Amino acid sequence: MMRALYSGVSGLKTHQTKMDVIGNNIANVNTVAFKAGSVSFQEMMYQTTSNASGADGTRGTGGVNAKQIGLGVTNGAISNSITTQGAAQTTNDPFDLRIEGESFFVVNNGSEQLYTRAGAFYVDGVGNLAMKTTGYNVMGWACDENGNYADDISPLKVMSPENMISNPEATTKATVSGILDKNGAKLNAVDGGQSISISFYDELGYSYTAKYNIVPVKDSFGENVDGQYQIFMENIVDSNGNTLGAANFLEKKSKTVNGTETDVNAGFATMDADKLVFGNPKVTTSKPASYSITTNVKNAGTADESKSYTVKSADGTEKNFTDKDKAIAYYNSLTGEKYTTADLGDADGNNLGDSYYVTGFDLNYNVADGSLESIGGNLNEVNMYLNNVKSSSAMKTVTIDFSQSKNISNGGVPTIEGTNGDGDGNGAGKKVGVMTSLSVDGQGRINASYDNGNSRVLGKICVATFSNASGLEKQGENLYSASLNSGDASINEIAAKGEKMTSGNLEMSNVDLSNEFTDMITTQRGFQANSRIITTSDSLLEELVNLKR
Repeated sequence: MMRALYSGVSGLKTHQTKMDVIGNNIANVNTVAFKAGSVSFQEMMYQTTSNASGADGTRGTGGVNAKQIGLGVTNGAISNSITTQGAAQTTNDPFDLRIEGESFFVVNNGSEQLYTRAGAFYVDGVGNLAMKTTGYNVMGWACDENGNYADDISPLKVMSPENMISNPEATTKATVSGILDKNGAKLNAVDGGQSISISFYDELGYSYTAKYNIVPVKDSFGENVDGQYQIFMENIVDSNGNTLGAANFLEKKSKTVNGTETDVNAGFATMDADKLVFGNPKVTTSKPASYSITTNVKNAGTADESKSYTVKSADGTEKNFTDKDKAIAYYNSLTGEKYTTADLGDADGNNLGDSYYVTGFDLNYNVADGSLESIGGNLNEVNMYLNNVKSSSAMKTVTIDFSQSKNISNGGVPTIEGTNGDGDGNGAGKKVGVMTSLSVDGQGRINASYDNGNSRVLGKICVATFSNASGLEKQGENLYSASLNSGDASINEIAAKGEKMTSGNLEMSNVDLSNEFTDMITTQRGFQANSRIITTSDSLLEELVNLKR
């Protein structure tokens, strides 16, 4: 009698436990990556009133089974369907991640590593990728600017100061394309010319604009020579419109001669940027490298006097001209070419320097079809040596390709223009980039995009796998810890297991409500039946007590 009573009690307890698990499942039906639990019952124990006996051939009797009376039920196991994946929930948050497979994210609470399927992450106040719910750091491999990953996993710091910006790149290539209209008004204007500009960056990310002027070559009668032009650099300006550069020029210094203060030539010196002259588009010679340097010398008490100084170029050609208004220095920032000027001197035989620069190039087109024939004696391109314009190693030589330009009639409408970069955009240079967005790809790589067009990998999220994932112990807060029965965690890249991550998605709970409600019904009926065991046993005991009457 008492055995039945206690069996009923054990049945109530086990069904109550099952109901507790069902209730927890239903309560977490909307919990991110929750894994539903299930209860398995087993018999508690048996009381053997008679052992089994074997057959007796001598007596001619058969065997007898053991007589055993069960003493109730107990919980055999409470299992979690860890390997059953929940459905996807779209959030469009780039740091909401879902693992397609059986791996786990690895997080650290400062003292130990834990594991989770809930990929609801965010970037915390110090730039670490962390769980939204607990703030535990997400683990992975950091990646440097060269794409090299660290050997050991660590908390992923994605918003460090060095990650917030992308290094600039100096411009190394440029392209001049379009039509140089041979009938263009600007090209053929007196004292005019066709202007083009090329923007470029130095290695520090500062932007500049080189401005050029194209003028026709004249014959001895002052007429344009078909297909022949000269291109000169007029100036280079920074992003604030300030002219940059420095050049050699004839410096005038005050000197007392016979008691009279006189401006005299002191030799070559450095000219300030705002006084720099890069070229003279009025020159008619086809050899822009052969120029003289002229300065205006004022003698106190006398009329203005202009002295002319002759420059002998490398090929031995001598050129002279006079400009009474200013000292002119020709600075070849396009070629960087130096010309020997040992013969350069004043009327007294004083040597004034040994080199100078010019800005011009011959630009020739094929008369038949207007295609480029040569630029500066080269087939397609010339170099702009920017280290001569500004004394800074941050400026790099830019190779300018003119092959995409043509010289034909276009109704008086020129389309010629200069752009940084080659035809594919290579070598265009970039400013300092500021981070604009972060994303995570299917391999767990955290990618940063910058406003200069650059992108780089900041790190890679690692995952853990277990030989028996069902053996993990739940720690609450969507976290698991390894146990003796789960085996140690194996840390890998997610692609190593043929799995992937999806960004902007979360794994939903794998609770099946229809199954839970069905289990709830059977659990309720089991509980009711076990309660009837107790009430029936009580009635039998009551009848036994009443025998005394």
